[in-house]
Amino acid sequence: MESESSRIFVRGLPPTMNEAEFRKHFGSKYEVTDARLFPQRRIGYVGYKSPEDAQKAVKYFNRTFIRMSKIGVELARPIGEAPTRRQGQSSQHPLAMAKMPAHNANAEPIVANLKRKRATPEPEVKEKDPKLSEFLNAMQAPSKLRGTRGEEVNIAAQELDTKVVVPEADSDSEYESVPKKQKSATATSRPSHTVAASPSPEPALQPEPAAKEEEFEGFEDEATQPMDDVEEKVRASQRLYLRNLSYATREDDLRTAFAGFGNLEEVHVPIDPKTGSTKGFAYLHFATGDSALQALRDMDGKVFQGRLLHILPAAAKREDKLDDFALSKLPLKKQQAIKRKREAASATFNWNSLYMNADAVMSSVADRLGVSKSELLDPTSSDAAVKQAHAETHVIQETKSYFKENGVDMDAFKKRERGDTAILVKNFPYETKASELKELFEQHGKIKRFLMPPSGTIAIVEFEHAPEARAAFASLAYRKIHTSVLFLEKAPKELFQATAPLTDSTDRETTQAGLDAKASASELLQETGTEVSAGTTSTLFVRNLNFSTTTDRLTDIFRPLSGFLTARVKTKTDPKKPGQVLSMGFGFLEFASKQQAAAAITAMDGYSLDGHKLQLRASHKATDAAEERRKEDKAKKLAARGTKIIIKNLPFEATKKDVRALFAAYGQLRSVRVPKKFDKGARGFAFADFTTPKEAENAMDALRDTHLLGRRLVLDFAAEDPDDAEAEIEAMAKKAGSQLNKVALQKLTSGGRKKFRVGDDQDGLEEA
Repeated sequence: MESESSRIFVRGLPPTMNEAEFRKHFGSKYEVTDARLFPQRRIGYVGYKSPEDAQKAVKYFNRTFIRMSKIGVELARPIGEAPTRRQGQSSQHPLAMAKMPAHNANAEPIVANLKRKRATPEPEVKEKDPKLSEFLNAMQAPSKLRGTRGEEVNIAAQELDTKVVVPEADSDSEYESVPKKQKSATATSRPSHTVAASPSPEPALQPEPAAKEEEFEGFEDEATQPMDDVEEKVRASQRLYLRNLSYATREDDLRTAFAGFGNLEEVHVPIDPKTGSTKGFAYLHFATGDSALQALRDMDGKVFQGRLLHILPAAAKREDKLDDFALSKLPLKKQQAIKRKREAASATFNWNSLYMNADAVMSSVADRLGVSKSELLDPTSSDAAVKQAHAETHVIQETKSYFKENGVDMDAFKKRERGDTAILVKNFPYETKASELKELFEQHGKIKRFLMPPSGTIAIVEFEHAPEARAAFASLAYRKIHTSVLFLEKAPKELFQATAPLTDSTDRETTQAGLDAKASASELLQETGTEVSAGTTSTLFVRNLNFSTTTDRLTDIFRPLSGFLTARVKTKTDPKKPGQVLSMGFGFLEFASKQQAAAAITAMDGYSLDGHKLQLRASHKATDAAEERRKEDKAKKLAARGTKIIIKNLPFEATKKDVRALFAAYGQLRSVRVPKKFDKGARGFAFADFTTPKEAENAMDALRDTHLLGRRLVLDFAAEDPDDAEAEIEAMAKKAGSQLNKVALQKLTSGGRKKFRVGDDQDGLEEA
């Protein structure tokens, strides 16, 4: 919870100010989550989303004027906190002394004079004749009648003293020093038109308002439940009901605020479908009842985002589930389907986020090549599995490019944390249309983004609100679609970049044409980029440019030339016009190779552009020491990784020929080895050694998510062969000692025979 209050207390408001004006005035600078105005007392409370906004509001609004009234603004104090005396408040004020215990001889006479001023002695006849006394009291005037009952009023006021709840941020001196109960006690001793105009008893004498604070209107039902029943209910359900929340509260805000009490299994903030904002309440489901109970005790009544949080025990979540007895009566296949659907929403483990249906992959490739799947996969061929792996790799690379162009952060797939609004849709047939899939998810809420690559093998659906995404996930997980079953997975958190456009997938044919063109251009850049990175000079220096010539203009002139990559006009800031730039009269052109750059010099040297004849020369870039160090460090890191790749999770049916055929497409292989067991069977892993580290890295990036014979390949750089024989012997001895220690520990901790691991998995997979 917030260490400082996010509510402010305002005093000195105009008496004719209404709540709309009050909210508008204090919401002009910062977002207001709550506004409470008490016009009779000329005070109010304003809640902000964060304590920082509240502090800024105090600094901005304090000692300012609203109309002709000067207001005072300060941070509100929590309910129940004792008020602090403001500087300059006199401690010798007689009314203040009436509330305090007597510390000297003068205090008691002052209090007596205040309460019993003008008190007249009672006639002695009252003691002798009680009936006469009762008759005289009944026939007195109303004002005198109130005076004779002053003692009863004082007694009621004293009883009320012990029940008064200190309002939040009670900082007004007049309000805290003279409670209404003392005004009523001294009303008969002072001639005042205010008292005369109020013949009825004042509401401050009633015990009900003193036990109720304005901020907690409607929150009285908690007090009617015994504390033991509340604790028992919270422990049983492990759920809490939160109300009086801001309409801008998000699930992440509640997770952050309540994460310190224990693991949260679910945070549910209902959304109003008409307005799109929250309804002002939420449900929290904790992993244990003790965590929920501790959160209830510590957070109830605290300030959260400018509002007083009210927490009640919630009933157990209603779920229409079959009990174990009814489930056991169903067929085994039906039981497994029901259990799998139940566990889908809470499952966090997935083999592969970019998993694609193998049949859909082959259908996509066959459709693109204009052949049938039977022609693509020759049943008589021995490398059909390798062909399918190559096709899947091509589709995966194409899908990644499409997602990157639409603002998807591919690095987010490496994170374990999952979001609540985006869903990965997988394993649907190739003939499934984007409109059909989108219509299926639109039944559960408003879709913010829908991305389906032209390959038609995977899709990303992002909803506006998390409850809608959860409802769609629970309803559509493992649902049959055409001849397949939908696989749904919660997308990683922060999947989309901040600058990602709100795009929607179009027809497959249109998108396919655009993607093919972009893919061919990227392949061209990839092919030419290898030569440029090899250290060849491909940059030209252009002189005598017109100062009005821009980079776009220069690019349009040189774009038709073969091998042209980029053009740039050198500029500087304009000292006379801040924010604008001036051309420096020269620029640079980048070509793919030296030959193409030389051809450009021959063709364009002396060309007239905007009235100036261009002068082209080869650019020899000065050696930058920092850049050279960066290149050396990058080369060292790349070389440290080595050229040898270990392929884990390899199917036992895969042969050395299959591994070579799969990896040979990404570089020249030095060697391929598939270790065998004593019975000549494969051990489930292999090694591929490339000639250069760059080729090994390219193979790693391309085949990272590829499947071979239904198994996802797990790739990693293998440990290099040690040059020193003594170092190898020392490593082997260390490994053997670790295994012996584990065996000894197992004997000490467990008496029975039990299978356990004596070494790391990777130790046995490293190249010896």
